[in-house]
Parts: sequence; structure tokens; C-alpha cells
Amino acid sequence: MTPVTPITSFSNPLVKQFKRLHRSRGRGESGHTLIEGPKVFGLAVDVGIVPEAVLRVESDATTASVCTDRSWEPVVVSAEVLVAAADSKQPQSPVAMIKIPHPLAIRSRDTLIITDVSDPGNVGTMIRSAAAFGWDVCVTGTTADPWSPKVIRAGAGAHFGRHLSTSRDPVAEARKVGLEVVAAVVSGGDAPERRQAPIALLIGSEAHGLTRELIAETDRRLTLPMPGNAESLNAAVAASIAMYVLTDTRCQMPDERGR
Repeated sequence: MTPVTPITSFSNPLVKQFKRLHRSRGRGESGHTLIEGPKVFGLAVDVGIVPEAVLRVESDATTASVCTDRSWEPVVVSAEVLVAAADSKQPQSPVAMIKIPHPLAIRSRDTLIITDVSDPGNVGTMIRSAAAFGWDVCVTGTTADPWSPKVIRAGAGAHFGRHLSTSRDPVAEARKVGLEVVAAVVSGGDAPERRQAPIALLIGSEAHGLTRELIAETDRRLTLPMPGNAESLNAAVAASIAMYVLTDTRCQMPDERGR
């Protein structure tokens, strides 16, 4: 096998293309984003995503094997160039460029509607929890870009295979497909309860919550009981607990024999 000389120049055109995807504008103009590390890369590949380009360091034999099996040609770069191309400060090889999937429409399934949540870590954690409990996800308002590298990292690969939608009027769209629209509020709501219809659960920002106008449009409000002395929960934690409590009880834990 002919030895490969790694790219060491930060001004390499492909490396510069990767660096532009660190910014929202660059992702918007190109329609691409970045994924980093073997776990997220592997999950993306497993659901059939074909990267536009893959950067790996010379010692990353696993990525080389994955790409060879699929007739892809990863680009070998130095460790320093990998850091420059990646969005995180201490990336693991590989770093890949993928097309951002087209946003989907809200459908008649339990759906977490993330409203005006600007923190990428919270948004990624919510998507990860939604995947764990089998919920769809819709983002609206000023919510952080769900396909930003920071959100993808926080989601730990949960984006792939997840039904992600966007909406300017999520309440109207949720009702149109038969969802019961439920607002999560810090106080004054009912205890979480599963009813017959699938649910659209609205979660607002940690700082401000949902607007009064949006709450007024919902079918009911729920509040998580907090017998301790905490004033509130982190938005992602609250969303995760609420989804767990509201998830269809037909999803049972396995017995001791694993069935």
C-alpha cells in the first residue's frame, strides 16, 4: 500500500470548507454540517448517511476500514489540522461533513416541541432523551440550530434516525394531526398524566419558560412535583422527566430473564 502524506496545511481548501461549517451562516449557505468522533460517525453510517467528506488522522485504522468497506476515500490529515477542521477543542478522529436533512412535518406521534431554548447542550440533551423514549422532536422560535455541531455532540448521535421537524406555528400543526398540546410550566399545572391521544409537549427556555400567549393556546398545563426546595429544574432535565412519565405505559421494562 502506498504511504499517504497527511495534509498539514490549515489553508487547504477542504479544511477551510470544514471550518466554515463552525458558523451558522456557513451551514445555512452550504446546507452541510459536521459530525465528530467514532461513535457519532458510526451511528450516522449505520442509518445510511453517506458523508460528503471524511477527515481522519493516520492512526485511525477503524475509520479507514469503515470507509474502505463502503468505497469511500477519507482524507488523512495531521492531528493539528483535525483540530482546526473540527468544531470542538479536543476532537476525536474522524471529522466528517454531511448534508443537513430536510426538516420534516409534525406527525401524529408523541412530539417534544422545543421552544426558544438557545443553549446547544440543552437542545442536544433533549433530542437524546426523546430518542430514548421514542418521541419525535420539533424545534421552533429561537431554539438553537438542531444541526449545529455542538447540538449534535450533546445529542450523542441521537439525531440519526430521529423524526426532526420545524414549525412556525407548532400548536396549530400539532392539533391538525390530532395531538393533545401540553405545556410544561414551573407551577400551577396538573400532575403529568397520560391520556388517550398522542402528545405534543411544549418546553420553553430555562430563563423565561413559555410565553403566556403560547400557554393559553394549549389544551392543558403540567407541572412536575418537586417536594424538595429547588425553585426549578434545568430545561433538559424537566423535558426528559416529563417525557419519561408521559411515555406510553405499554413500553415495559424487561423481566429478570431479559424478555
